[in-house]
Amino acid sequence: MKYTWMLTLAFHRESGQVDFVPGPGGVYEGRVPRRMTDRQRDFARLEIERAAMDLFAEYGYGNVTVEQVARAAGIGRRTFFHHFESKDELLQAFDRRLNRRALAAYRERPGHEPAAFALTRALLAPALMSPEEQRVAYQRIRVLQESGDEKVVSSDPEVEQAFVQETRDRLGDGGDELRAAVIVWTVFAAARAAGRAWIAQGGRGSLHQLLASAFDQLLRGLGAEPE
Repeated sequence: MKYTWMLTLAFHRESGQVDFVPGPGGVYEGRVPRRMTDRQRDFARLEIERAAMDLFAEYGYGNVTVEQVARAAGIGRRTFFHHFESKDELLQAFDRRLNRRALAAYRERPGHEPAAFALTRALLAPALMSPEEQRVAYQRIRVLQESGDEKVVSSDPEVEQAFVQETRDRLGDGGDELRAAVIVWTVFAAARAAGRAWIAQGGRGSLHQLLASAFDQLLRGLGAEPE
């Protein structure tokens, strides 16, 4: 089956690098490789996300169509749906990716750390972003705030429940689910507050530092600072 593909993929075995070469007019018409590596797939998704965020930031989320996103990314409509089911899923992808990174970091934190402290430190890990990642993060948060559309707010119930379960395990003695949920959602709320403050600053400065400040204030209030 033929697809419209954004870029030609040239993989160098020795270096492990992938070159991406656009076809005529920025679009490559040909067969999608049957087996893309996770690395190649992630890169392609990121390129589509970047193109979409630029459009959303300029024209507004509700005013941009899938066809416009595909055209800006140099791909066909079918290729877009090969990677994302909808615009909503594309907008949620950034948060979901960071949440899964944070969950992995949470599970690796030392077992003796208080749950709230360990969770805040785990959420700080993905906030160490490159300038390009910070640009995309800024655009995404701004687009979400301006859209005011509840359906595009990121939701990943499986990962959210995993955070709660990991917190229960850290509390010991079976862990109280309500207490664990309160810890998780309170920490998440502090993270959102830091994100809003960062957007109010025009995305200037370090999101990581704002998060660290918000978490430190929260931990003092919860009495969960490390000894």
